[in-house]
Amino acid sequence: MVSSVEIRDGLVRTLRRDLVGPSPGPEDVDLAHEVLDSQSQPSRWYLTGYIAPADEAEEGAEDDPAAQNELELDADGSDVEGDAPAPDDEPPEAPTAKRRYLPTSIGITALVPAHVEAIDVVITWGDYRTEPPLPESVLSPTGDDGKEGLPAKFNWVRSPQERKVRLTIPNGRVKIIVPESATPMRGGGALELEAHARPYAVKGPDGAVLQVRALSVFLVNRRAPVRRRVQDVAFAFQARIELQCAAGFAPRHDLSGWKSDDEDVRIADLHYRDV
Repeated sequence: MVSSVEIRDGLVRTLRRDLVGPSPGPEDVDLAHEVLDSQSQPSRWYLTGYIAPADEAEEGAEDDPAAQNELELDADGSDVEGDAPAPDDEPPEAPTAKRRYLPTSIGITALVPAHVEAIDVVITWGDYRTEPPLPESVLSPTGDDGKEGLPAKFNWVRSPQERKVRLTIPNGRVKIIVPESATPMRGGGALELEAHARPYAVKGPDGAVLQVRALSVFLVNRRAPVRRRVQDVAFAFQARIELQCAAGFAPRHDLSGWKSDDEDVRIADLHYRDV
């Protein structure tokens, strides 16, 4: 008999594979080297879980608000020569151009014992390369963004990536380049780890105060961008950060209901004491 926990886990796995894509674990080995056709652009196939280059290419006409307004006005016919003016002789209000903002980083924060000097950071992601490979001249964002140079048909082939970086707990901020993480096929830029640590005091349920450091680690896409029609080449899909500390991480207890006057809150604390 299938338990409710197994059913929930199956639903979570299905949603993750549909919205984010394959994880580095063995349960998604069938998608580790998946192939998508040119019509199934990865950033449209997967709705989340990816990070785009933080340093975008120059904005093209498609992102210019003035040009966008002209296109939209032409489309609805409200500013075409020969049309009668509005009843109040006021020019129609130009529609607002909407710009899509893409995520460029992910981050995680953990409490590290004060005596810990370094931890390991495991970064996993998926690169999607074109097959056949596109030359640098076609990938360059400075060229024409039409279809010139693009093959009539090509596939997106996933390549799983994993790097382990030794991170010394910084006194302040530090930036580390992730090895061999430049833009596929074109080169340039890299994925970058940015870390920040600060002293932090954690109060336990018994009143004792534990001195730790609050460590925040971010994975930022600093890759060189490519032309918009194949921009997914520079994206990092299914991006994940895993922190590993041999000494263990410091717990952070939820004391919001500690010694509360609300009986329901105290009962909830008892029921979920191990969660």
